Amino acid sequence: MLTSVMGDSTKIAQYIEDCKKRNIEILPPSANDSRENFTVEDGKIRFGLLAVKNVGLGVIDSIVKEREEKGKYLSFTDFCEKIDMKEINKRAVDSLIRAGAFDGMGANRAQLLAIYEKVMDGISQDRKRNIAGQVSLFQVFDTSITQGVKKDELPDVAEFPQKNLLIMEKEVLGLYISGHPLSEYEEEVKKISTLHTIDLLEIDENQSQKIKDGGFIRIAGLIIHRKNKITKNNNMMSFITLEDLFGSIEILVFPKIFDQYMNFLQEDQMVIIEGKITLKEDEEPKIIANKILPLTKNAYTNDMKLYLKISKEKDEKEVFQKIKKILGRWRGMVPVYIYIEKENKKLKADTSLWIHIQDELIEELKKILGEECVKTT
Repeated sequence: MLTSVMGDSTKIAQYIEDCKKRNIEILPPSANDSRENFTVEDGKIRFGLLAVKNVGLGVIDSIVKEREEKGKYLSFTDFCEKIDMKEINKRAVDSLIRAGAFDGMGANRAQLLAIYEKVMDGISQDRKRNIAGQVSLFQVFDTSITQGVKKDELPDVAEFPQKNLLIMEKEVLGLYISGHPLSEYEEEVKKISTLHTIDLLEIDENQSQKIKDGGFIRIAGLIIHRKNKITKNNNMMSFITLEDLFGSIEILVFPKIFDQYMNFLQEDQMVIIEGKITLKEDEEPKIIANKILPLTKNAYTNDMKLYLKISKEKDEKEVFQKIKKILGRWRGMVPVYIYIEKENKKLKADTSLWIHIQDELIEELKKILGEECVKTT
């Protein structure tokens, strides 16, 4: 399945998430273990080299061929000495480093990015000087003997921060492999969001009853791109691309909302967006934002709660429909609990009915339920 969608990073991300749910580990690309496509390795799935940006079939064939004929690469320099330099270029090597294909060879990615060009140039020049009958200095040793392998001469450079490593992976693979910027907020993201981008991908797969055009949506994620635009009325609006743990979606932020929440509309900002979904034939789903809030560790664990009581003398169904409409106009992050006195039943409202507490909302509810039947904590 993964190999069949090799060129579609969104679909790959979807299938990888499915693998995680089934406790199937996804291994990163490896110069020593990967082949062209995704492969199974000890019950785990190894990322294929063809999924790495700037790495073509010629490069992959050479990597696999030399590995099989001369043995695994024991260092980055060993890799460069074994590989046919005519089949690989610096751009491909740069992408392989950023994808983590040389991890585990004794050097970190920051070190390799600092030396790879010098190593490649040195070996290429040595080969050019190696005229007929003359033996290269590097070939004096039998490469089958570990002691004769040229070791990497590495600078004393610390590895990049995890955030930078993830950005590199996204650049060359189209998705994150060793982690995700949202990972530490995973529980918040899943609880806050009324649906995820993976649900939008499945609209054509009998999901139309779940997602309606114009329906309310709350989604948490990372702003990965923003493009501002001046409207005909000389107001500023913005088109942003939001990424969650599964994929990405375009968000339209019109002038009124832009002016209200512009401080949160920065690339790499983690946000919670509320709005309505737009579904048009032959177009990708989009969200029109009406509220944008920062995503924080306590975004979901808000201490506030709203308690509502439907007293036994009131018509339960009629009252419930009234308060449902009211709650729907004040959507937010505060949980709502409802006690139906007649049935002695306690309910926790669906997250689509959670609210943003305002005095006007409380007054509306009190008019319907009674002064003593609306409490906040």
